[in-house]
Amino acid sequence: MLTEFLKSTIPCEVLESTEYEGIDDTLLISIPNSGEKDGLVLLEKGKAFCFSLPGCSGLWLEGNRLYVSVMSASCMNLLIYEPGKPVQTIISSKLGDIHDVRMIDDQLYVVSTGTNEVAIVDMTGRVRESWPMHGYGDSCHINCLDVWDGRLVATAFGKFTTYRGYKGRTQGSGILYDVKTHETLFDGYSAPHTPRRDENGAVYVCDSRGEGVSYHNKDEKKMISFPGTFPRGMEITKDKIYVGLSSLRHRADTKDGDECIPSAQLAVVDRKTFATLRRVSLPQAEIYDVLAVNN
Repeated sequence: MLTEFLKSTIPCEVLESTEYEGIDDTLLISIPNSGEKDGLVLLEKGKAFCFSLPGCSGLWLEGNRLYVSVMSASCMNLLIYEPGKPVQTIISSKLGDIHDVRMIDDQLYVVSTGTNEVAIVDMTGRVRESWPMHGYGDSCHINCLDVWDGRLVATAFGKFTTYRGYKGRTQGSGILYDVKTHETLFDGYSAPHTPRRDENGAVYVCDSRGEGVSYHNKDEKKMISFPGTFPRGMEITKDKIYVGLSSLRHRADTKDGDECIPSAQLAVVDRKTFATLRRVSLPQAEIYDVLAVNN
């Protein structure tokens, strides 16, 4: 079992709280930008298992194999955990600051935010194919991937051409685009992350600087709001939406009158009503990804 393998492989601290009780799913959460508290959090059976692992970002589960991307400005760093096997590390100096990872049709895709591209890499780290955005370095801040009917999509802070050209310009500039054709599918976001589409074709995007999750289908468009937070990381199950809520790094960026949450939280949202059923507090500052690992 993957969860037991993680517990036996990575040093962890076990936290118990009534807040962690009653969550229907077993959830794995990646934690970046939290100093010594960086790593993975496993919410399972009313407990939080906090694994120490610096710089965790995107998560992907393929069978019983867990892929973890690690933010490192100087190189690509991927970790692969599979029960019964040694932990595998894939490194490449050609890519950097990896924010997301996907295994699609037996090909390993990564978002190389530092080099402004999405790439296919092999198990040795060699780049097999890539789709760069225009610009230099981290100009567009490409971050999260998804696949919609075979179409590879990603979110980015905008179509900028200079290094970190999005700084101070994220309001309304964010896009969700087709990685291979560069067609903009949706726009108007503010620092978007985590594009998702459900089985009915409805689209969800964490509009992170907009402090909510943007939802729309053919007949409805709305914002599920989380004032004073930076929503990022989302898992959609049969009847719940789990949304990662980070504490804002720059608290002055909160909307007028909003009070920033003191630490990260996991919001549990009802899929039918979009009502927030509860929030679970975590001791770390930020959440990047949320993944259901229900055995």
